[in-house]
Amino acid sequence: MSEEKNLQEMIENAVKESIKKENRKNRFLSTLIPLIGYALILCSLWFIYDRIRPKTPEIAPVEDHDVTLDNNGILGFTAADFEEAVLGKSQMQQLLIVDEQEVSVTSIITQAGLFNWDITSKTVNETIYGTGTYTVDLSRVTRDSIIFDQDLFTVIIHVPYPELHAVTFNPEKTQIGDTKKGWLAFGEIKLTPEEQKEFETAAITKLTSRLNEQECYDTAVRFARLAAYELYQPVVSAVSPAYKVTIVVDDKE
Repeated sequence: MSEEKNLQEMIENAVKESIKKENRKNRFLSTLIPLIGYALILCSLWFIYDRIRPKTPEIAPVEDHDVTLDNNGILGFTAADFEEAVLGKSQMQQLLIVDEQEVSVTSIITQAGLFNWDITSKTVNETIYGTGTYTVDLSRVTRDSIIFDQDLFTVIIHVPYPELHAVTFNPEKTQIGDTKKGWLAFGEIKLTPEEQKEFETAAITKLTSRLNEQECYDTAVRFARLAAYELYQPVVSAVSPAYKVTIVVDDKE
């Protein structure tokens, strides 16, 4: 009797195990079949898109070109030569005006009187104004100045340090203070044409010294970076909209 009971339990266990395996199989199939359906739908959609989308010819490597982009026309890329585009723009522009700064300095004019005595002399303080123009010489941008980071889709362009290109004296903005006179000095200071020329020459010298201070160059560097970016980004975007420009201003020589 015990043997029959054991045999019955074995049969029941086998049946239960078989039922569990069948249930696991059914659950697996119920998950797999929808996934297969989704995959078939995606494949069908891609097949239809591939048939109707515009075709572009395959792009072979271009000799002496820096980068050849090919993504089967999805973004419309073609053979790209950023270097030639950047150098072409540099040669066309050459001198890039990056900043104009107005500064002021104080000048003292003394008109000596009889025997150069203080009591016969007159002195006046004047605040003179001028404008400095800073430029970047783009003719110095060479192939070595252009670096590509294809991983970040970036064109790095090195440009020279700005230079103080011109200094303009603005006499109409000159502010004249009160004249200090010795007790035997009379009237206001009047400059002869020769003295006026000397005064303007001295004014430009003082303005140039002010504009050559590092503070002014730091401002010019910031504007040089911006001006160069605005010049080169459209050129690079015309070659490939996927690439952006980073401008690096080289150190002062």
